[in-house]
Amino acid sequence: MHLPPATVGTEVWVDPAAEALQTSNVYVSPDAGVSPELAVQLSDQIGDASIGVAVLPANAKLEAEPTEIVETLMAETEYETIIVAVGDDLAADSDALPEEEALRIANVAQGEDSVEDALVTTIQQISAAAEPAAQPDAPGVDGGVIVGFALAAAVLVGAGIAVVAGLRRRRRGSVEQTSLPEGVEAQLAILRGLVGEYAAVGASGNQVAAQTSPQIAVLADNVSELFARLDRRNVEDQVNIAAVEYDDKLRKLTAAVGRDYLLDILTHPHLWDDPDDRVREVQNALDAVSTELVENIKQVNARRGLLFQVSLDGLIGRRKELQDWDRAFGEAGDDGPVAPGQGSSR
Repeated sequence: MHLPPATVGTEVWVDPAAEALQTSNVYVSPDAGVSPELAVQLSDQIGDASIGVAVLPANAKLEAEPTEIVETLMAETEYETIIVAVGDDLAADSDALPEEEALRIANVAQGEDSVEDALVTTIQQISAAAEPAAQPDAPGVDGGVIVGFALAAAVLVGAGIAVVAGLRRRRRGSVEQTSLPEGVEAQLAILRGLVGEYAAVGASGNQVAAQTSPQIAVLADNVSELFARLDRRNVEDQVNIAAVEYDDKLRKLTAAVGRDYLLDILTHPHLWDDPDDRVREVQNALDAVSTELVENIKQVNARRGLLFQVSLDGLIGRRKELQDWDRAFGEAGDDGPVAPGQGSSR
């Protein structure tokens, strides 16, 4: 149950949003300074989903922080998901996703060109992440068949996340034409292939896997977005810097989330020493790289030089299994990267 913060004064902007969301799934404040057509566009994106969206001016922060506004609207409406834009800042919460996952998706989406794009992306990705796996209800069906259907549906859910990302890239034109650096492109292909596998494990009730699936999808999409924006800015030196940086980072991250490491730990924790610590290390690494990607996109938007502060050397250095994986990549040489599940040792 969501309880509104007791200290929030909500008379000017938040109260009208809560009242409007009783009869419409989108409220755009007249003071928000966005296109009047935005409400219709967002409502079309939401469709039949239980999602409420409020678009408020930056001054609404004088009443409450975006996350507090979300909690207030969650408490005063019956939507499963609430998304709020306060100026350029986004916040979200959803009872359909793991705790703070909706907020993370909204924060990542802030790297978009405009608040309108950020809201569309947030709606799409929360909807995709919350899509339930199909559960057959016919009595007398063999248990193995039931599991097979559930896993297949989960794979489709994971694939749907990547499809949403792909559709957004196509809509924006130039992103689709961008050539990714070879090493980066190879790692993204592996990461996107893992999205459905994590969704399938998540469908069996593993919360970490369910959370990791959309997180990998968003990260891969933002890597493509970063290089697309660098390409549009025509800054070859920054492209080269980013290529070297993310070739190395994604290679290490791919090893960490691959079938032979995190995915195996989640499905067979009893076969690993310190499984909780290992999972936490990989999750922290994934969060750190995701956050840095958004910061890099913001730096490109502001026409500043790229800054890199996240290193995954500590993650690799602590775990012999990841050291072996990293070594296998180096030994592959010109033959290309090793796919998860091949050439690694535990």
